[in-house]
Amino acid sequence: MGYHDHFALVDDVSAHFDEAVGAVTPMLASRYTGLYAVSSAAVLELAFKSIIVDFATRMNPVFGDYISSRYEQVNGRIKVRAICDEHLKPFGESYKIRFERLLKRIDASSVARRKGSLISAYGNLLTCRHMFAHEGVIPANSTYDEVKKGYSAGKLVMACLSKALE
Repeated sequence: MGYHDHFALVDDVSAHFDEAVGAVTPMLASRYTGLYAVSSAAVLELAFKSIIVDFATRMNPVFGDYISSRYEQVNGRIKVRAICDEHLKPFGESYKIRFERLLKRIDASSVARRKGSLISAYGNLLTCRHMFAHEGVIPANSTYDEVKKGYSAGKLVMACLSKALE
């Protein structure tokens, strides 16, 4: 299964969430936003694990098995800084540098088109997920649209990771 396949888990319910959030009270909308953040982050964790395990398996099948068992529970450790320092650095500095370069390029392009920072949007999604999962609330400044933007940004972060590990 390619890492893209995991995205269907959230993409398939997005239209329903879009309709529901627009037709409910602000309190219920915040619950939908939190659920969307948790689901989105979980799917991005699955994609992340697939990318890392596929990379390790291409290097050596035994190494792939080891990495698969090591990454059974990623649990929120997919922030950009964690990807660079915790996950890529052990594979070699070149992979970390390549990922950072690719990510900075698409982030700068997004900012230049006045769509905002993808890195910030992705980080905001993960913050919202954390707060909702552990405290039952979303950050005061988080909106459903911002969480959706963070999920889209997360897909691009995963694409950069995949490309960096080719």
